[in-house]
Amino acid sequence: MNTAVCVFVGTVIGALLAARRARRTAARAEEGEAVLFRVGANLPDEGRRYSLGRVLTGGEFRWIPRWSWTRLRKLPADLRYVRAREASVREMLWLPSGVLVIECESSTGPVRLWARREHVVLIVEMIRRTDTANPNLSIP
Repeated sequence: MNTAVCVFVGTVIGALLAARRARRTAARAEEGEAVLFRVGANLPDEGRRYSLGRVLTGGEFRWIPRWSWTRLRKLPADLRYVRAREASVREMLWLPSGVLVIECESSTGPVRLWARREHVVLIVEMIRRTDTANPNLSIP
């Protein structure tokens, strides 16, 4: 019983600290400071596993893989925002708590990203800014 209580309390404290850190980085990004957001990426055609990466704020959307051995090395350059949604029950098993799934389209197929709720608006703005910066894309 004691172990279960300790695990529960530790989980709650960890979630609160992660949410606080996400709010602080979002506030710093809104002030114009360049910060890195944790963003996972997935190409549904290649499986359901997400690869962890980062996005630097303050410019165009560019996803940088977190580690050199990350399965997904690069995202398509012509991402178009479709919608943001809550994670499904199956995705909740694998994704961090408190994230939203951002669905995008590209010339190579669908792309899914996950990001913290506090960062979703900024990331979607970066994707839309990048989409309008490439006028030669063929939009289906």
